[in-house]
Amino acid sequence: MAGGKETPRQKMIGMMYLVLTALLALQIKDTVLEKFVLMEAGLETSNEVYQASNNQIVQSIDKAAQDQGGKESDMRVVSAAKETRQKTAEIIEYLSKTKQEVALMAAGGDESAIYKRSTLKKYEEPSNYLVENKNAYEMKTRLDTYTDEMNAIMSSIGINKSWESLALDANEIDFYKDNPEEKTKDFANLNFYKTPLAAVLAQLTFIENQIYAHESEALGLLGGRVGATAVKGFDQITGTVLPVSNIVTAGTEFEADLFLTASNSALEPTMTYNGSKLTVENGRGKVKFRASATNYVDNMSKQTFKAEIQYSDGGEIKTVPITHEYMVAKPVIQVEAEAIQNLYQNAANILQVNVPSLGPAYNPTFTVQGADQRAGSKKGEVVVIPTTGTRNVTIGVSSGGAKIGDKAFTVKSIPRPTFKVTVDGKVYNPERGFDGIPNSVSLILEPDPDFLKNFPKDARFFVSKGKVMLVQNKRDSGTIPINGAITEVNLAPLKAKMRSGDRLVIIIEEYTRLNFADQNEVVKYSDSKDININ
Repeated sequence: MAGGKETPRQKMIGMMYLVLTALLALQIKDTVLEKFVLMEAGLETSNEVYQASNNQIVQSIDKAAQDQGGKESDMRVVSAAKETRQKTAEIIEYLSKTKQEVALMAAGGDESAIYKRSTLKKYEEPSNYLVENKNAYEMKTRLDTYTDEMNAIMSSIGINKSWESLALDANEIDFYKDNPEEKTKDFANLNFYKTPLAAVLAQLTFIENQIYAHESEALGLLGGRVGATAVKGFDQITGTVLPVSNIVTAGTEFEADLFLTASNSALEPTMTYNGSKLTVENGRGKVKFRASATNYVDNMSKQTFKAEIQYSDGGEIKTVPITHEYMVAKPVIQVEAEAIQNLYQNAANILQVNVPSLGPAYNPTFTVQGADQRAGSKKGEVVVIPTTGTRNVTIGVSSGGAKIGDKAFTVKSIPRPTFKVTVDGKVYNPERGFDGIPNSVSLILEPDPDFLKNFPKDARFFVSKGKVMLVQNKRDSGTIPINGAITEVNLAPLKAKMRSGDRLVIIIEEYTRLNFADQNEVVKYSDSKDININ
């Protein structure tokens, strides 16, 4: 049982569960599924490197024992190393078969459909296969048996080494032992119950990774018994590319280590990438370039690059060629705004433009066609002001000098305000009329509620042209012209003529809008209101 100080492996397991749990909490969006695929791909690459390295160490142990005369004690170490390799190969074969079976079940038997998003989201099939059908319990038994076998092999050589289980229950992991909802779960339910296929595949690959790590540590301890802790000679040479991630987004940098799997401290290899010489540090060439692609299929594009490693073998220059495949993911532009489908003409449309797949590498710049633009107040924000007569606006998004893509928007006119009046500061009721002789009328232009909420600085309207007429017996008995942006009309010029039964007619011919930059926009407008004097 886990307790006391947390081991490095427990910390790794806890972090792995933390990542998986956090991703699952995001409601399994397509972008989250891709994170699981990226995780699985990275672990697969690590496993390939482990396997090649462990094979080489077994050969080195055998060679070191033979070079030292094949003593019985050394040959026991060789047998232990080969048995370690065999036991590891058997459990890895079992896990690989389990991964294939659960994946095919989720994909309905169609191998080509396993990594489709619709398949990766499925959780009933993996849960039924692994938990309800007890296959995960068989897996725990086999993993515990493997651990016991590894401990026994070490003990037979006189090495005091004891590994903990690779299939821990929740209460054996420090991250979960105080969590009342999780600590009662066993290995099967903790890892696989109602878990999407994408996460199941990543978890099984992670277990394989831990097995290879145990094997590597065991072989290192065995090699120390025969002086084979470092590789001697070059009976098998393998060039390896170890990328940070084998799937990258266009506009970001591809990073990888390029190195010989078997090497010694005296070796000074020369390495090239696409013909260009690489910097080599500690036997590893540093590969770094900006990824790009055009031939996307389902937002993914397969790309390759070529590399070479040259080294001297007894004075003879030998060359190891390498062709490495990697995937480029098409970046997706996300725009956040209150009104995303349309932009408003002559208004400050504040847009937050993000490309989530670029992560911290996102360093945006924008080009705008059909509108003026201003810098926003934070990273990824741009203010777009469509000009008069513009019907469409295109925003070009780049990051770090690399073009990401364009987003197109339609432009519509600002919604017209609603004309209302008050008389002597009171709301006018047309059904009752106004009792007495009024002194003034207030002219009110109420903005569209949604526009006012999202664009408060662009929603300031004033009547700027019109007239107030006094109508007596269906005839114009006096007029007060309106010229200029006002909110109230003094009725003093007409007051002496007003009588009960008369009518005031307020006619609006245009209004002026004050925009975000305190600039006036004059708009033709036609509306009127009648005020009956009782």
